Amino acid sequence: ALHLRDMLQELADMFELQASEKGLRFAFEPGEGLPEWVRADEKRVRQILINLLGNAIKFTARGQVTLRVAYAREFADIEIEDSGPGMRPDELAKIFEPFARAGSAAQAAPGAGLGLTMAKMLTDLMGGELQARSTSGVGSVFRVRLFLPRLHAAPVAPRPAGGTVPHVPALRRGYEGRRRLVLVVDNEEADRELLVQLLAPLGFELRTAA
Repeated sequence: ALHLRDMLQELADMFELQASEKGLRFAFEPGEGLPEWVRADEKRVRQILINLLGNAIKFTARGQVTLRVAYAREFADIEIEDSGPGMRPDELAKIFEPFARAGSAAQAAPGAGLGLTMAKMLTDLMGGELQARSTSGVGSVFRVRLFLPRLHAAPVAPRPAGGTVPHVPALRRGYEGRRRLVLVVDNEEADRELLVQLLAPLGFELRTAA
């Protein structure tokens, strides 16, 4: 089960902070009728959105990133729109291929270009759709459509045989204090990119080296 409203607000708060540190505006536009609870794999949904939002902020130098969410007939339609460099049609056609990097994006920030590939793979595993449209020099819009059936009541966690509920530490999604610079060093570019994908959403500044 996934508390959809809470997760979206948490991600919006986290990426609004990252956007502001780059001098970008961040807009969160939740549609009317968003359910509280849905049936979904929270880790997969969260990772899809982290990859897409992180990618949008990473490659946007000025302007705004928008997270837009609508829900109808058990489907969630999520859009991430940016005012980044955009892509030409030939670049857009290969955007979800592993290590495919649009020329303007490759110049804007380091990385192997696995974030979108991972988001596409996770979306496909959930039976959803991930599409992109873009205009070179204007920006891009990534649209995720997922089947997230509404739950009309909060799920009840099963109690263990001993009658006590074990404490589960909260997932860390950021940190307080000044931004820390982390150097990621590995001989494999794909491994460096994976670490970047894991650490960037927490708010670290990252540099990579072979």
